[in-house]
Amino acid sequence: MSRLFVLSLLALAGFVVGGCQPGIGDSCGSSTDCSATGERQCDRAQPGGYCTVVGCNADTCPGRSICVEWRFIPSRTAETWCMKPCSRDGDCRTAYLCASPSQITREGTRSEVELPEEERIARTIDLEDEKASAMICAALVDVPALAVRDAGVEPDTDAQ
Repeated sequence: MSRLFVLSLLALAGFVVGGCQPGIGDSCGSSTDCSATGERQCDRAQPGGYCTVVGCNADTCPGRSICVEWRFIPSRTAETWCMKPCSRDGDCRTAYLCASPSQITREGTRSEVELPEEERIARTIDLEDEKASAMICAALVDVPALAVRDAGVEPDTDAQ
């Protein structure tokens, strides 16, 4: 076989393998579900697992994913994770809501308004304008559904 043919086959194989890698925010059961080479981890503490990169820095997350700093007050408790971007709840998997990090409360709910920094649990650290203002898919408590349940009313699941 010619050297050019062999190199073409290797390039095609690399494209196929790399193109099948799960994205940030995809479900997982172990880190090998997210990456065979270890550059992505499975956060099994999240519902259905969450493929991510732990310890990201500003503008280093793969693709369009967002680097979010969690529990940044006090700074010694801070951790950074790559998160899936979204525009609306429908962009996220079941059990996840779309929210701006500036709307995520310490109780794990989504505020309707931007919170003062001292009341937030998360913030975007990316510097690129589009990413700095992006929303993310996060496992949050849906307050309206919680309020309905606590009131003893069953949610209407047949509504269209």
